[in-house]
Amino acid sequence: MSVKVVLGSELGEASVRRLRAISSDLEIEERWASPDGWLRDFADPEVEVLVAGAAPGDLRRTPKLKWLQTPSAGVDHLLADPPWAKGLTVTNARGVYAVPIAEYVLGAVLRLAQPWETWAADQAGRRWPADEAIAEPAVIRGRTAVVVGYGGAGRETARLLDAAGIRVVAIKFRPDVLAEGGFRLPGTGDPEGRIPAAILPVDRLAEAASGADYVILTLPLTSRSRGLVGEDVFSAMPSHAWLINVARGEVVDGAALERALRAGSIAGAILDVFAAEPLTVDSPAWGLPNAVVTPHVSGRTMRYFADLLGENLRRWVAGEPLLNVVDRELEY
Repeated sequence: MSVKVVLGSELGEASVRRLRAISSDLEIEERWASPDGWLRDFADPEVEVLVAGAAPGDLRRTPKLKWLQTPSAGVDHLLADPPWAKGLTVTNARGVYAVPIAEYVLGAVLRLAQPWETWAADQAGRRWPADEAIAEPAVIRGRTAVVVGYGGAGRETARLLDAAGIRVVAIKFRPDVLAEGGFRLPGTGDPEGRIPAAILPVDRLAEAASGADYVILTLPLTSRSRGLVGEDVFSAMPSHAWLINVARGEVVDGAALERALRAGSIAGAILDVFAAEPLTVDSPAWGLPNAVVTPHVSGRTMRYFADLLGENLRRWVAGEPLLNVVDRELEY
């Protein structure tokens, strides 16, 4: 019996061919070029698997739909009307964006240590400064990073930072769960939780932050993590420490962060995510002192999504458990 799959995300011709080659039982239809809002009125009596950011507006129009694969790692946008509460199996893209996010974080850490702007200005001005005026790079080896959230992105970030000689402390809601489940690219991450010098519960975040050079946020947005990083964390951070947020804007108390930056109580923040996106022209985030703003680009690639989708489609046809099934209690 054939399984109809509707792709609402663009994967590229080569990836679609790979998916179709998984099984002759798969009937794959591409809908990624549909107009915005197509899910609201989507109707297909045969579709069994949907690859899209949300469920159709009226599930009565898709009576055979059983499984929703989201292209996003986070499912916070689904919490107001969770599809799993309506009987759908929902899988997310946890682990798919771990590599680019971790590389973004490592790049940010290196950027903070290397005065490229000064060197570029010297080059543009054809200046070779005197020895005492040369801007020197700092050494990151031996520093400490507190990685808040130790899933796919957090573990791959830890792997790269550990290779650079940075001590890693991990913060988890369930610190007793060392092993990582779900999708993971071979050779990446920290599947057994061996890298961190310590894995601590969330209620020790401020304590851990007091010894941090970098506080790096990679956790999903849930009802428990919303506003998690607030005044207590910023007050505990050393004045030379930086915040790097590649999670969701809402995990940070924005007002507390702004106060910390304007007061200079922390060195600065590298922000790739915001509570409201895109940022409006008049958003105060643009002008925060010692803040680097990037437009939610740290995980902006679909390069590895087809790997997860292909494995899950193979499992679906074979009747095997899927990867990355969203836990309704944990909300990710």
